[in-house]
Amino acid sequence: MSQQIRNNVKGIYLLWLNWVIVAGSLSLLVMVSLWIRPVLMPLLAFGLQGAFYLLLKANRRRRVPVCFILPHIGIRIMFFSGIAMLILNFLYSRWLVDRVFNPDSINPDIPFITVLVIAPIAAACCLYALKKKSHYQFCVECKIKYGTPAERGFLGKLFTQEGTIQARLLCVVSAGITLVSWGYYFLEYVNVNLSDPDRFIFFIVPPALFFASIIYMALRYTGLWNYYNNSYITSGSMRNGPYTLIRYLVFWDNYICLVPPENNPDKISDPGADKYDTPEHLYVAARNNVTISDAATFFASRTGVHPVDMRFMYSTVSGNADYNIFHFLCFLDDDDKERLLAERPDIEFVSLGKLHDLINSSQCNKLLSAEIIRLHTMAMAWKTYDSSGKRLYKIKHYTPTFRLCDIHKWNVDYNNPLWLRISRFNQDSPLYNIRRLWKSYSG
Repeated sequence: MSQQIRNNVKGIYLLWLNWVIVAGSLSLLVMVSLWIRPVLMPLLAFGLQGAFYLLLKANRRRRVPVCFILPHIGIRIMFFSGIAMLILNFLYSRWLVDRVFNPDSINPDIPFITVLVIAPIAAACCLYALKKKSHYQFCVECKIKYGTPAERGFLGKLFTQEGTIQARLLCVVSAGITLVSWGYYFLEYVNVNLSDPDRFIFFIVPPALFFASIIYMALRYTGLWNYYNNSYITSGSMRNGPYTLIRYLVFWDNYICLVPPENNPDKISDPGADKYDTPEHLYVAARNNVTISDAATFFASRTGVHPVDMRFMYSTVSGNADYNIFHFLCFLDDDDKERLLAERPDIEFVSLGKLHDLINSSQCNKLLSAEIIRLHTMAMAWKTYDSSGKRLYKIKHYTPTFRLCDIHKWNVDYNNPLWLRISRFNQDSPLYNIRRLWKSYSG
């Protein structure tokens, strides 16, 4: 079995393992509250939060990291649950309880029932992540570091799909437990002691549901592995082995060169061939680096054009088990343009306005969209802010101009994710100074 296949199979397995860890931790928190004093429960929640955090740090050190959105949601669940338990313990403290509650209507020995705390918090945290979708901060940081789903190949598409499904399933299970447990609490529960029906509803049903979800996810990921095994591993395509993808963004004057989508279904051999794409990209044997000289040679061999101005843009060398990608910028003069058109009469020269419309209407290949969005985002951040996020101009929210013909004049390091982060967090961001202080403290 090749390393590529092992990494993809491991990615599928670790998705299920992440579900086991998070669902198991929530079940553990519910079950042990039968025997652990309520005052110690926040410590256990914060301890599990710390364990999730260590898992996230270990995952970031992998060359092909796994989607850890569920453990990240688990961090938030444990943190907010711990805070809620601390508050409830404080309200039920001996010197305060009589001032807050009617002593005849409460039982200070049971200040809270764990499932009534963590289930609604878990549902709320999942619902927040689902509402934010691709703008969820954890997902944004992952894309900045490892590339967009399109740049991460099979695992990128898998993680995008399964991250949403896992968050949705955890939300549904938690919401169901919330409705059942709180409904029973208001209708049947008497806050004197825990009867057998109380123990069944509050301490047996929630772990049982989480355990059932673990079995369901095991069946799901077994099916995904079989699909991958049958349709991906056994494929005779040369791209099932290690390889490197080289892509070129080609510009002339104030236009970008694109190839229109292929309309003949018999000629559509690659995913994305039915979309607008860059005129040249090629696959070569796997390599750790592609120099500008190599890129220019490959480009000339495919098009007959040897442009004078070719620059490295950025590389995607981690996060993808199938291949790595090297992206280059290629600038043509008038003679280069005519030679290219002679070789490739199907090429269109598209203005910035039309390119914007094509991307917004999903008519561009996803890799091309990712490249253009990265180029625009980083260039605008570089033109607007310094490396610490401070404005270069005194005018707040000033937006400089962006023209395709100016790209070759800019000295932007598109391989440095710093400018992607600055585009999201800068001096024009709300509460910039307070958030920057917190980031410097929390890392």
